[in-house]
Amino acid sequence: MDTRTLLQNGFRYALSLTHDKAQAEDLLQEAWARVLKSGGPRHKGYLYAAIRNAFLDERRRDKVVSIVPTDVPDLYASALVGAETHAARRQLLAQALAVLRPEEREALYLNAVEGHTAAEIGELTNTPRNTVLSLLHRARQKVLAAFDAETAKEVLL
Repeated sequence: MDTRTLLQNGFRYALSLTHDKAQAEDLLQEAWARVLKSGGPRHKGYLYAAIRNAFLDERRRDKVVSIVPTDVPDLYASALVGAETHAARRQLLAQALAVLRPEEREALYLNAVEGHTAAEIGELTNTPRNTVLSLLHRARQKVLAAFDAETAKEVLL
């Protein structure tokens, strides 16, 4: 994999953690600098680990504790009425993803975009497989709450 593709994949992964373009760029830059400084291998697994570690370091520094209720009300269902355009669906999906905790976005990204299984995600993130399955289930339920059943199938498949 060439460096450009590696960094693009890294950016998408960082974006799944931060859900903010500027923060994702900073996170990728920090992680890439760590990879280069350590002389580590230039492959996706190593870069993803560096990004995740930089993200966790940043969260520890900021002492951010996020508490999210397990039952999320149907916040966006009314927004879909009459909004059948692709752009409206993308915006609604972005709003739904913003509700997710970083751990949920990370698991959903690695599963839905990268195609990793729960066991593989567990190995990548040093998280038990059952915890990954729980994160994926909660993330999907929160995203589904933003859409009606028909639209959810189109967006999540």
